Order: sequence, then structure tokens, then C-alpha cells
Amino acid sequence: MGWKRCVARSALLVSVLLLTAAPLPAVAGAGPHGGGPYKVKDLRVVSGPSPFAAGCPGPFDDMTITGHELEPMITVNPANPRNIIATWKQDVGTANQTRSDLVASSLDGGKTWKRSTIPGLTKCTGGTADAGSDPWVSAGRDGTVYFSGLAADISTDPPTTAVVASRSRNGGRSWPAPATVAAPLQGNETDAITASPRLAGHAYLVWANFVFAALPRTNTVEFSRTTDGGRTWSPPVLVDQPGPFAIDQAPRLLVLPDGTLLAVFLRVDFELGLGQLYAARSLDEGRTWLPPVLAGSKPIPPTIVDPETGIPLPQPGFPSAAVAPDGTVYVAFEDSTSPTSGAIGVARSRDGGRSWTSATLPGVRGFAFEPAIAVDAHGTVGVTWYDLRNDRPGDAKLTADVWFAHSQDRGGSWRQTHVAGPTDLRTAPLPAHNYVGEYQGLAGLRRGRGFAAIFTMAAPQAKDGPTDIFFARIGPGR
Repeated sequence: MGWKRCVARSALLVSVLLLTAAPLPAVAGAGPHGGGPYKVKDLRVVSGPSPFAAGCPGPFDDMTITGHELEPMITVNPANPRNIIATWKQDVGTANQTRSDLVASSLDGGKTWKRSTIPGLTKCTGGTADAGSDPWVSAGRDGTVYFSGLAADISTDPPTTAVVASRSRNGGRSWPAPATVAAPLQGNETDAITASPRLAGHAYLVWANFVFAALPRTNTVEFSRTTDGGRTWSPPVLVDQPGPFAIDQAPRLLVLPDGTLLAVFLRVDFELGLGQLYAARSLDEGRTWLPPVLAGSKPIPPTIVDPETGIPLPQPGFPSAAVAPDGTVYVAFEDSTSPTSGAIGVARSRDGGRSWTSATLPGVRGFAFEPAIAVDAHGTVGVTWYDLRNDRPGDAKLTADVWFAHSQDRGGSWRQTHVAGPTDLRTAPLPAHNYVGEYQGLAGLRRGRGFAAIFTMAAPQAKDGPTDIFFARIGPGR
């Protein structure tokens, strides 16, 4: 999430539960089609020391926390499967001040990484914006890597954010100054960029525009595209506008095998008291959009808090979406019910987002949050998430682990793998929205079977600040 003016608004945002989900028939680690076990083949920190350790220009620089990194995203380059690119928020403050977004790229499958900045994104990198946020990356079929994010002017009244985008033609090693896709507004938030897997030079950007305080609320999900490799972007197009007492947010854009664009987004309907998942289709590369289809809904739950501190636990966050080579669409979401029990749900559509079913991952124990979903080149579905199954009440820690599950039969059965942890979330500074941000990243590998995961860890793993960003390569065990 970008710049927030107060914790109360963020608390409203994270108090949404998505779909009613039935348990899958298979149990974790079993099932005739779940495939063999997967294991973590590489686990390493990619964030490193802050490039802004001595500070940088900006009115709120003294409020940032050097080495506090959050909200990573990752992509694998289809033109060079050994080229992996990640991004994250760098030097975040407890009220969401962020010095800038960073990018890291690997040319050897994740063994080594080079970090770089986006020139002109914020004052810390030669621009005019006070802060950066909500970074996202995606690589296209021609090897162009696209970045999107928010450039925030938090010293204005009211604070505003612009949706910006940049592109790299050398695997994420260097970037030009970003282009402004949506002009600064008070409510621009939750952007996500997707490069076309079919059309060279084409990429698509979706975002939400919402303001919590204003009643009645006027908010939208909007779309823009580039057809010239990111040099220019089309004027924003409306994807959806809910009623005055609802908010659309966190859109995710998928390109189906036939070229259809599918925008999946979360709606919070305060009048109905529902959290809802919607999917909208475009048959003309985003020029126009069909009315969105309801994929599922559930009553907005009460806030779930850490019983030892009274601080809200990460709940429920934003959906994560992916499409398989056969066109099946998957959306992962949270479905936790108490500080000690939770679930990760997976919604599935086999007809391009027209109709949906949902189920829960088997074997998830403890409060679970922030799933990321992806599909590899062979159609294997993977999901990462955090959960608190190993937390021990009264030990002064909030112990979380990162887990992974995969299915080789389109979600019929799953096998589970421990990825990283335990990590103590209470050692991380608490921004206005979460311990580890609002999303993590997962991408399917383009060669062979497996996945590239990116996620946030605190102590004892973090070494260059209160949190670090970690990469894991996960694949079939041998």
C-alpha cells in the first residue's frame, strides 16, 4: 500500500475476508497426482545494505528506518530464463514513509544479484516525489522488464500519489526515469503491471483509486497499456466503479492464452458488510471491459489481534492471481478465523473468469496470511504463505514461517514444503499496514519445473536492518 495518512484507514483496508472455501479432499503431502516432494534449492538474502544509509533529501527522511524493506515482487524473464528480477520498498518508516523502491536482478538463476535504483522515482534518486511505494515487476516475451510503482508527494495537503512505470532492456540492470501513467491524485493505490506473454512491446497496468474518508465514496479500478515497450502509455480506462459505499482495490491483471485480459480485484462493500472478489474481462486489449463477475464473497470479519500485544495480525490481505498454460486461472486468498487458526484459499476458473469454484489448501495450521500464487511452464501450481503454527504463546515472540505447497493436478491434491523461518515478526518495526508489508512474490520458472519466491524476513534472519528481502528457488527434490 502507498502512503497512508492514519492507521485507522489501513485498519479498514485489512479487515476484509474473501471467499467461503470448502476443504480440498486431499491432505497435505498426499494424493496420487500431487507429484513428488519439492525442496528449497537456494535460499539467500537479496536486499543488502541500504544505498541510502547516510540519508537523502526529503521532508520526512528522519522518519524512515534504514534497512527496513517490505513488499517484494518477482518475475522471470521469458527471453532468458536465468534472468530473475525482484523489487521492494527500501527504508520504510513506521508511518509508511519510504525513501524509494529498489530493483535487484540476477543473470544466473538467482545465485548472484545486482541491486539498482529507478532514477527519478523519488527525491532520493534525483526525482521530485517524497516517497515511493507499491513496486511491481513483470517481464515480456521480448525480454523487456517493466516496473510500476507509486510516486508519493506526502508533504502536500492532501498527500497525492502518481502511478508511474519504467522499463529495462538489459534484464533489470538499468532503468530510465519513470513515465507518469496516472497523474497525482489523493487515492491512487495498489498498482500492478503485467507484460504481455504474446505481444512484444505490450504491457498492461492496473490500479485502484480510492479515498476512505470521503462519503459518499467515488472510487475506481483503472487500466492503461503500452504498445511501444513502455515509452508511452494510453490514457486511463475505467475497468469498474462500485457504488458509493464500496471500495475496489488491489487489482491483478492476467493475460489468458487467447489474449483476453482478466482483471481480478477485491471489493469491500461497507453497506452490505461483505468482502467480495470480482473478475472483469476485456476482449480488445483493455480498450473496453465487460461487467465484472462475482467470484465469491463473505461477511467482513472482526479484526483479529495478537492476544499478547493487542496489535492487529496481518489479515486479510490482497489476492494473488496466476494463469496456467492451459488457461486455468487461480487466485489465492486468506481465510483466517482466530490468532491460532487459519486457512489459505484458492479460487479457480476454467472458463476464462466467467465462473469460479474455491477450496482451501490442506494442512495449513495456525493463523495464515499473505499467500502468493504462480504456475510454472509445466502447469504446476505453487503457493507460498506465512503462518504462525510454530508460535508459542507467552514466549515474547511472534513466530512465523514461510511455507510452500504445489499441485500437479490443477489443485486436486497438494504437497507442502517448509521454505524459511522461524522469524520473529515482533522484531520488525510496525508500519501502518503490516509487519511484512501487504504482499510477497512468487513466479513460475520458465525452464524446468519450479518456482522463484521472494519474501520478507525479520530477526534472526535479517542482518542489514530490521527486515531483509529473501529469495528462494523451489523445485522437485532429488
